Amino acid sequence: MGLLSTLSIGTRGLFAAQLGMDVAGQNISNADVEGYSRKRLNSTPDYRYDGSFGQMGFGVDVISIERMRDTLIDQQIRRQNQQVGFFSTIDHTLEQIENVFTEPGDTGLQHYVDQFFDSWHNVVNNPDELSARTMVKTNAQILNDVFHNLSGELRALKENINEKIRVKVDRVNELAKELYNLNMEIGSVEIGEQNANDSRDKRDRILKELAGLIDINTVENEFGQISVTTSGNMLVSPAGYRQLEMTTKVVALPDGTENRSASIRFADSKRAYSPRDGEIAGLFDCRNKVIPEYERELDTVALALVEKINEIHEIGYSLNGYTGMSFFDPETTGASDINLSAEILSDVQNIAAATGGAPQQATRIAVAAGQMNFGSAPRQLSKTLGRLWDGTTAPPDSADERARNVVRGSVSVATGSGLTLQENVDYHIDYVSGTMQMLHNGYDGQALTVDFNYDTGQFNGPGDNSNAVRIAELRNELTMAPDPLGNETNTFSQYYSSFIGRLGLSRNEASANLETRTYLVQQYESHQEAIAGVSLDEEMAEIVKYQHTYTAAARVISTTSQMLDVLMNM
Repeated sequence: MGLLSTLSIGTRGLFAAQLGMDVAGQNISNADVEGYSRKRLNSTPDYRYDGSFGQMGFGVDVISIERMRDTLIDQQIRRQNQQVGFFSTIDHTLEQIENVFTEPGDTGLQHYVDQFFDSWHNVVNNPDELSARTMVKTNAQILNDVFHNLSGELRALKENINEKIRVKVDRVNELAKELYNLNMEIGSVEIGEQNANDSRDKRDRILKELAGLIDINTVENEFGQISVTTSGNMLVSPAGYRQLEMTTKVVALPDGTENRSASIRFADSKRAYSPRDGEIAGLFDCRNKVIPEYERELDTVALALVEKINEIHEIGYSLNGYTGMSFFDPETTGASDINLSAEILSDVQNIAAATGGAPQQATRIAVAAGQMNFGSAPRQLSKTLGRLWDGTTAPPDSADERARNVVRGSVSVATGSGLTLQENVDYHIDYVSGTMQMLHNGYDGQALTVDFNYDTGQFNGPGDNSNAVRIAELRNELTMAPDPLGNETNTFSQYYSSFIGRLGLSRNEASANLETRTYLVQQYESHQEAIAGVSLDEEMAEIVKYQHTYTAAARVISTTSQMLDVLMNM
């Protein structure tokens, strides 16, 4: 072994020390960078065989720069991050729903329901005063507006979720493209048996973010490239990546509005895609299950109010002594379109605070063939067939004369052949004026028979408050949530309070799940930080070590050089 070999040993020592300084400097520079993994220089003694002495040292050999990271912990973090994404979305949506209902408080639905029934108590005390009836109408309209606003806010939440899904899908597409590019970058480095350390750090950060959006599983090949699947579908592979796209379905609702529902599919195959976890899965769950649940509950309360109050109001008597009028629009489909009936909107005197009379069957009305005249234009609105009457007196012939009080829902119309017609399909009944109108000319030229019940009209006078008392008492009566035997178990307030209570419990459950998953992620990240995190004290010690190594290697080279000079000058 000669001086030239010694010079080579010193040179390799300089190189290794300089590389070690670079690695330590890189660690120190990125100590505060999220997702950075500490790097370590791996080296081994180099040697060669000497015929006289056997193996002789030949300096140091740098094997690799290794990334200090536990990939199994990364998998655990990604798995829990999917749950964090899901429950954070559920928790946030439930918080928004709580903000919509604002219960308990003076702006919540319960407050306005109480005000509405309070105004009925005022009618009980002052049944003949128009001001008391006006207050009932006003509070009912306010209550309707509250229902409309709540329904609209919940619907707006669903619309906003559609837009959020679109934003998240765009981000998934961006991350999928980045992962593919990193696959190419890592493969090109590691195919030469080197480590693509910083590229792997970046890929782990992207995978963590992607796991927060959708459920993912990863498999790595021998070249360090990964395949990412989601819900059984390939998203990224060493050969390419797939993009997602949005589709929108529009559904007409019973209240006349439209519901827009966004869905996801793969752009290449057009196959529908529904993630099983992550933020996007949470958004779908909120839009399709969570929010609709509270929409249904709100509709249930609105429809119960309409049904129960109309049921009593329709058998009561107005100030003018007429009955059969609904208080709320009987065509109401839910909270979004609850409204007062046309009779109450037109005149508060039609509020039925009194009772009296008894239903009785009228004499059958026979309509001879040819009596229905629809005019020559088929699209012309059908003309009134005539007024219903009880058959005991002369038919009303005055346009201003009201017919007897027809009992709502009791009218039956049949053709001469025995075919029973359908109300609001073949004919329409105006229960206030007692008139019947055919809706199309399909039965023109046929004989019809009309049966109905009417009220005998024993009106007890404008001072009677007995029907108002019955409506006011609905506040405390069991009107909702029937048991298996059909017995109602809740008042309006109890039912509403119960589903608001369930909302609070659901929020607590979602918050607890989110807190648990967040804690697990923090614990896993803490374990990972102990492995991959940079200790400045340790890196400073490494710098001092490499500094001394570099100085000593330089001294070896300097001394060897001097020895070579002496030898060459001999």
